[in-house]
This record gives sequence, C-alpha cells and structure tokens, in this order.
Amino acid sequence: MKHLALSVAAISLAAFFGAPAKANDDLTYKVVRGDTLIGLADKYMLRASDYRIVQKRNRIANPHVIPVGTILKLPRTLLKFQPSTARLSSVKGQVTMTEGNNAKAVSSGQLLSEGQAVKTSGGAFASLVLEDGSRISVPSNTDLKIVRLRRYILESALDYDFQVDRGSARSKVAPLKSANDRYQVRTPRAVSAVRGTDFQTRFDYSTNRDFAEVDEGALAVGVKGGSELAVPAGSGLAVNADGSALTEALLPPLAIDGAGKLQNESSVRFALAAQKTPVRVSIAKDAGFEEQLADQIVSGADADFGNLDDGAYFFRARAISAKGLEGLPATYAFKRRLNTISGSAGSADEGWVFKWSGQGRGTIRYNFQLFRNNTDGPAFVDEAGLAAQQIILSELPDGDYYWRVGSVQFADGETNTNWTPLEKIIVASN
Repeated sequence: MKHLALSVAAISLAAFFGAPAKANDDLTYKVVRGDTLIGLADKYMLRASDYRIVQKRNRIANPHVIPVGTILKLPRTLLKFQPSTARLSSVKGQVTMTEGNNAKAVSSGQLLSEGQAVKTSGGAFASLVLEDGSRISVPSNTDLKIVRLRRYILESALDYDFQVDRGSARSKVAPLKSANDRYQVRTPRAVSAVRGTDFQTRFDYSTNRDFAEVDEGALAVGVKGGSELAVPAGSGLAVNADGSALTEALLPPLAIDGAGKLQNESSVRFALAAQKTPVRVSIAKDAGFEEQLADQIVSGADADFGNLDDGAYFFRARAISAKGLEGLPATYAFKRRLNTISGSAGSADEGWVFKWSGQGRGTIRYNFQLFRNNTDGPAFVDEAGLAAQQIILSELPDGDYYWRVGSVQFADGETNTNWTPLEKIIVASN
C-alpha cells in the first residue's frame, strides 16, 4: 500500500457532555503591502462591517494600518464563499436524501449540496465524489449529513464538513493544496480533521462508542484533560460514552487461501478458516470500494454472499479486535462466472443412465468420465464436447466405478470447467 506524502490529521474530542468539537474554525491570511482590514472585509467577508470583529480578534489597533507579514485569523462564518457540490458516483439499494423534513430517493450521478443528508438502508450503499477528487464511501445503515460544502473566495480554500450520526463513512482524501483547506468528519464525540489520508470514522449506536481507524496518514488526538494521543497509520482509536479514549494497533491483514479463485458455484463464498475474532467482509466492483455491493460481519468460518451476477469483483476482509476496532484490510480480486453442475446415476433396462444439469451463461458443453476400480489411471470412458445432459452406458463389466461430469463454459472469450465430485457405483451381475 502506497502511503501519501506529508499526510497530516487531527482529531479533537468533545467536552465530557458530548457536544461536537470545533476544529480549525479560522482561516489565516498573511498581510501584504496595501492591505487594510476594511479592504479585506470588502473583498472577502459577507458584511463589510465585520472588519471590527477581525480587528478585535487579532488586536489590531488601526484597521487602516497593518504591518506587512502579520498573520490574521479570519472566522470562517464571516467569509464569502461559493457553494460546492458532491456527486453520487455510485448508488445501490435504498438510498435517500433528506433536507429538512423532506426525503426522496436518489440515483447515481445526482448532485448533493450543503445541508442535505444521505441515508442508506440495510443492504444499500452509496459513494460521493467531491470537487477536489476526495471520495466518501457510505455503507449500509448509515446517516451522513453534509454540514459544510463550500469554497471560500479567500485563496479558493475548500471547507468540507460531514457528520456521521449512525453507521460509518470511509474517506479517501485528496492532498489538500492550501493550509486553509479543511476536510473533517464528525461523530457524536469526535471530529476527525485530515489532510490527505485514508481513514474510517464510525459511530456504533449499540455500544454508544465512536471509532476511527487509519490505513494511511496519521492522527493526533486531543482528549479530555488536554492530553494528546498519537494514532499513526495502522492504528485505531475508540472513544467511550464517558469521553475516555483508547488506542491500539490494528489487527494485520488476513491471509485468506483461495480468495482470488474463480467463483462459479451457485453462491459466492470465501473460506475464512478459524478466526478468533469476527471479520467484516465486503464486496465491491472496484478496488477502492466506492461501488460497494455487499457488507457483513461474519463470526463463523465462511463468508457467504449468495448469488452475484457474472463479472469482476473485489473482496475485502478486516478482522475486528476485542475492543471493536476494525483491522487493516486484505483485498483480493476475483471473477464470478456462474457454472454449476450436479448429476445422478441409476440403472435401467438399457444400462446405466447418467444425468446432469446446471446453470451458466454462454455456450456449455459437458465432459463425462468414468473410471474403473480406481482413479489413478486414464478414464475407462471419457466423452468430451457433449451437448446432451445424459449418457447411457450398457454392458459394463462387473466392478467398482467412479464417475464425474464437467461443465465446460465458453463465455466472454474465456473457458472454465467445473466438475462434480467423484461418485461411486458398483456393477455386479445378478
């Protein structure tokens, strides 16, 4: 995994009573020759008279005379801006947009603006692309509000502010170009402010805890009492209901045997082997998991996603620690080509009848094999290229036989074969 250079991030926790923290609510401006507070207010502020607020905040004696090089702090709430938008790049399932008391379904390609909120139901997913190329993935059962989505006239500084009231959001943030650019995601007791990183923020309603997991970049966490916790890449943060916080190294990526193999059975399954902790597993159409299709937490040995359309996909797994933090991802590419096959064998007056059937797209041909006594040598009967779904064999000598049938699929310029398990029949003269 390639780490972004000079990635910087900060999380400020709220006070004990849980009100959202405010992070970096000022823009800074370096005074150049000819600047006056009145002139700056006329150019950059919503109201020209607000220069007095800036004068008092920065302790400027004369608004007409400011030393060159002075760093002014300008509250964001006073500044002129242009509205920005977020585009829904991917929508799956029941996804709604709310604004005030109005809610309506959304679709891929739709633009969202400041003040609106996105809600995903169970089994639904959405991804947003921002003006600077940053992306937010919104999984199932999440409420995400767009608090701010604007570009200030001053330095064209970006201000992206999101709030997760339920569920989670994964952000892949483009490196910010200006020191005044801001990207932050709030949960009930934390504000994650980042500058070019890959991280996830979550609020678990059932445990009333906030989480942040960092794949790339770094976090500096201010906690109650003024202490600071360092959360580097590969680490996570959990904030308890009382405002206390803990950090730990994220569990390493899981090694999953056969995760990249062709999936041709009726159900898409991955063998996770014996895991000591639960695992969050996801499937998407892209490696960045912006077009996510499925997501679940598995406590057993297998992850079963049911039937999927044929295509190319990505599978991701994260082990979940005892403290609830999701570990580093293991991501695998795989192909889905439905090609099932099952068969049966029985005796009839005309001999032994072997029948089979299956499901799959494209051209299907069958390969029937029958082995006598053992399967070590060549097949006793080996018929390939069959279009029919049965074969009748008469006058088989007495003995033990093992048979199987393969479904040979030709689709999208590729060939794949799926075999039934070897089954045994005994031929004995009456």
